[in-house]
Amino acid sequence: MKLIRHKDNRKEKLIGNKTYKESLFDLYLNENAVFLDYQSEQLRKNFERIEYIVSFIGEEGVTSRFLGIYKNNGVIADLGLYNGEALVKFDFQELSGFELLKERIVIDWRSPVMWHQYYDNEMPVVRIDRGLTENNIPVFKSFDDVVLDYNQLKRIFETNNAEWKSKLESCNGIYLILDKKCGKQYVGSTYNRDGIWGRWKQYAETGHGDDKDLKPLLADDSNYAAKYFQWCILETLPLKILDEQAIDRESLYKRKFGTREFGYNNN
Repeated sequence: MKLIRHKDNRKEKLIGNKTYKESLFDLYLNENAVFLDYQSEQLRKNFERIEYIVSFIGEEGVTSRFLGIYKNNGVIADLGLYNGEALVKFDFQELSGFELLKERIVIDWRSPVMWHQYYDNEMPVVRIDRGLTENNIPVFKSFDDVVLDYNQLKRIFETNNAEWKSKLESCNGIYLILDKKCGKQYVGSTYNRDGIWGRWKQYAETGHGDDKDLKPLLADDSNYAAKYFQWCILETLPLKILDEQAIDRESLYKRKFGTREFGYNNN
């Protein structure tokens, strides 16, 4: 049995013959099948005699979050050579029975240079926390960490999630919508008494929030937002901010990202 700590700071990762620029954390949360492919593509010599792997993802410093235990059912594909050594795809199948611990246990990974270690190398538990999601909704950590797809956004409002509501009602902000199909972006701002919550509620209800350049996308494909849109917060603003002040900040970000020339902003 081996422990694996996934931590990959490369700007581009080749997974299944496709290049990904997202972080491993983003892939794990939003494209889990791709993350599992990443985990399964390993050098033959490292895991061909290993029966089980205990999987972690690296966080800040040397802390690592438990993702699950997987049984190694052997090699299912040869992927050629990597730095002169045989690269293969293993059939790692997740075991049930660890749901209460998955994503909640955080350990101190000793010897961080060694990203795979044998099970008898004991790792101290730093904490057991709430995990990454609750009821298929990401746990709110900070405004900087907010990255939501449409299904997550919609579920937050359908369930009237108290934690997310209290946070998003507490301030206004500058936000960005990414179209993951083509890479185009839309920058918007909020300046109302209901804060970000009040504006994003419109997106949760319609997918387009009545934005002029987003509406045609959903007119052609009603599932477009669910398939491709992603929301994040660029900056928080005071709840009592003046309209013109918020719009000035919004314009700054439009210039920074070029969303008038290359994105979905038309003003």
